[in-house]
Amino acid sequence: MDRTEILEKIKQAEIKVEEAIRAAEEEKKNKILEAKMKAREIIESAEAEAAKVKEEILKNVKAEIEKEKEEIRQKKAKEIENFEKSGKDNIMKAVDFLYNEFVGMVEHA
Repeated sequence: MDRTEILEKIKQAEIKVEEAIRAAEEEKKNKILEAKMKAREIIESAEAEAAKVKEEILKNVKAEIEKEKEEIRQKKAKEIENFEKSGKDNIMKAVDFLYNEFVGMVEHA
């Protein structure tokens, strides 16, 4: 092999190496792009799942609040009912007292 042939082979080898480097760089860019897209999908999926969990938590909390509100309403309604009954009992006692006082005054008059 003469010198020109050797130089030609070196040149061809350099071209092959450059092509391999370009191909590797292109593959690297594609892999990075794929990884970014996959990461974006994972993030979007996680955000969607977090939104579902948040909605479920809010739904449960709202249900618990409504349950507690209803328990308070029922308790206060019972208290009001007891006050009302007590008030009616007191009215009857007051009427009886006033009636007896009136009758006593009429009898002594």
